[in-house]
Amino acid sequence: MLRKFFLLVITVLAFAIRSHAETPYDSVAAKASRFCAQKEWRSALAMYYLMIDERPADCNLYAKAIAVAGMVDDRSAQKRLTENAFKNRVAVDSLFSGVFNQAISIGQADILEKYMSDVVTYEPWLDRVVSSGLLKYYLFRHNGPMAVDYAAKMLRGLPGDIGFMQALAQGYLDCNEIDQAKKVYETILAKDADNIEALLYLGNGAINSGNKKAGAEYLRRAYELNPTPYLEKLLEEITPPSRR
Repeated sequence: MLRKFFLLVITVLAFAIRSHAETPYDSVAAKASRFCAQKEWRSALAMYYLMIDERPADCNLYAKAIAVAGMVDDRSAQKRLTENAFKNRVAVDSLFSGVFNQAISIGQADILEKYMSDVVTYEPWLDRVVSSGLLKYYLFRHNGPMAVDYAAKMLRGLPGDIGFMQALAQGYLDCNEIDQAKKVYETILAKDADNIEALLYLGNGAINSGNKKAGAEYLRRAYELNPTPYLEKLLEEITPPSRR
């Protein structure tokens, strides 16, 4: 009898633990994942609405829902989700980066571009935040012309910002406009003599154009700031023994 009693207790406890482990929220989340895997985007979006109702300040849920809405080009849904996210104090940068990550995981990175281009039409106060986000997106996609446009736009608001200048230089490189990129890096170095990115680019550029002396000067400064085996070996190759 005692053994049967203990078996009954263990069975009841196991059932209770199993019931507690899978809450209604967990069940809906599982359905959302399954619908996404099956590319049933409308059904997945419906599940995310239910999950957001329960957890209205969860940034990750909004990001997933917005990305899924993008798969069916439901821009009105994206608008409602975005407005609700901000109403519940979801951080702007976290939301945008979350949408980007979700779009990448789905395999449709351009969802972010369309979404952020729409956002400024109903949230105009986000213009610079959106522009900064799109700049990062275009750099990621190596879309040189668009990166140059957005870097220039950001620089009009913050002239001389080193980060945006580096983005502009990278945009020019993606456009294969080498001379323009060089001018930007020279400007960066004039403002920030310890900018390693500019030192490395200008150093390697000088070497490739046959000016090893100038290239060595740039790279030696870069090595002083950040000594690496690569730079050490390169300097040994281009510097005469008497100059080492």
